[in-house]
Amino acid sequence: MEINFHCRKCRQEFDCEMGKISVNQKSMRPDFEKHIVCPRCGERTMDEVLLTELGQSQMTEATWDWP
Repeated sequence: MEINFHCRKCRQEFDCEMGKISVNQKSMRPDFEKHIVCPRCGERTMDEVLLTELGQSQMTEATWDWP
C-alpha cells in the first residue's frame, strides 16, 4: 500500500510503499511492514513525518477491516 507523507525535516511530500499495514492495539499507531523512506532525507520514523490529507484517506482505506 502506498501512503502519502510530509517530511518534517525537508518539508516535502512524498509517496512511500509501506507494504502491509496494521494497527498496534496498545499504542493505536500504525505498524508498517516496510520503513518510511523520504527520497531526500532517507529513513524516517512516524514522529519525523506527518500524514497528508491524502495519506489519512489511504490509511483509512488500508485499515478499513481492522481489527
